[in-house]
Amino acid sequence: MTLAARILCRVVDNFGDAGVCWRFARQLAREHGWHVRLTIDRPELLARLGARPGIDAGRGAIAVEHWSADDSIARGDEDVLVSAFGAEPPPALRASLAGAPRRPLWVQLEYLSAEEWVVSHHGLRSTKPADGAVEHFYYPGFDARTGGLLREAGLFDRRDAFVGSQQQRTWLSARGIVAEPGERLATLFCYPQAPIAAWFRLLAAGPTRWRVLVPEGVADAALSAYFGRSPTVGQALRESNLAVQRVPFLPQDEYDQLLWSVDLNVVRGEDSWVRAQWATRPFLWQPYPQEVDTHLRKLRAFLHRLHGGSDVDEAMLACDEAMLACDEAMLAWSGHADWARAWPAFDAHLDELRPRFARWSATLGRQDDLCTRFVEFCIERL
Repeated sequence: MTLAARILCRVVDNFGDAGVCWRFARQLAREHGWHVRLTIDRPELLARLGARPGIDAGRGAIAVEHWSADDSIARGDEDVLVSAFGAEPPPALRASLAGAPRRPLWVQLEYLSAEEWVVSHHGLRSTKPADGAVEHFYYPGFDARTGGLLREAGLFDRRDAFVGSQQQRTWLSARGIVAEPGERLATLFCYPQAPIAAWFRLLAAGPTRWRVLVPEGVADAALSAYFGRSPTVGQALRESNLAVQRVPFLPQDEYDQLLWSVDLNVVRGEDSWVRAQWATRPFLWQPYPQEVDTHLRKLRAFLHRLHGGSDVDEAMLACDEAMLACDEAMLAWSGHADWARAWPAFDAHLDELRPRFARWSATLGRQDDLCTRFVEFCIERL
């Protein structure tokens, strides 16, 4: 069934919100033939993400619309109206929802969380007392009872064909990324609260040589504070066993390739977090910092799922030094444990953790992806 959808996106987390919404729009069009209008308040971000509306739509169609400050957006012919991450419809669109018409179906696409309450809230509906408008809540998640995770068709095949290939070596070389003998590679994408300077000091003094790849525009202040200047694209700044190299800000598909090519990914928010899970490499995730440690609850919930969820044997976990080191490192990266103690333990277990993260990726990959579930969700309600 070919449907038309409008996705409303107000950017809060810079490229994170825009990145998720673009991947979502592209997959709905390319794989499911939907006609998608992405209404976004910062459309200029899409170009940096490599968005090509006229090319990427596949058998569907994608249009990008600027959500201007005056909210002058009229109702279109959409069958589905998606409010991404709490974006409230502008007045004209909101008025069209009064009385709960059959179309458009109003869906709130929520933020991803591993918390257990997501299961019971996914798919719920709420009727607005003032005008009878009905909104449906769609929660991404990590098991079959939720809305799933964004994952394009054929992603794993493309990843596996790329890793270890001549194409990968050529791609890395063209971007100036060449690991020296005995050197590990890491990517860094974080919020300012991360203990970057403390990590760099540990890497510089540690037993392993590390090259940390930092995309353009990320951690500028932290790099300037540590080295006295921020490297330009292609430049590497060194201190003992540490090299920090600035790499270009990459389009989404190329960022995936970067994540596939390293030993460790340090990611944040939602979009890069999900993509790191498809990369099969160990990663450290920094959730978006929130008041009263809400982000800490989200982090602990994810770690619980990473260990196997409700089936985990707590006694066995207590003896699992590698996963305990993983827990400690993720908590410390978000400021809730001792980073000086956590990083060396995590680094020492990195090789042991790699197949575990690969198994986690494969387990998630056996589930239906978010777009497939979303299409079914909408068709059932239209």
